[in-house]
Amino acid sequence: MHMDLSTILVRVVGLFFLGWTGYSVFKHVKALKAQRAQNKGKEQSMSEELLNNIILYLWLAFMTMFSIGMIVNN
Repeated sequence: MHMDLSTILVRVVGLFFLGWTGYSVFKHVKALKAQRAQNKGKEQSMSEELLNNIILYLWLAFMTMFSIGMIVNN
């Protein structure tokens, strides 16, 4: 099995993106638990929190699919 250098680089970058996305999810969950435990900080309105979460989760889903696509499709 012979792979070009570009294929190897794309897969490595895909693995990096997947790891970075996983770390971002872990960091978000950890910060969310800490915020709820302390119950400190400025409270967001329900619509602001909903829109922020929709954007965040859509971005994380996109990055997960994009990085998996980089790994599998090349």
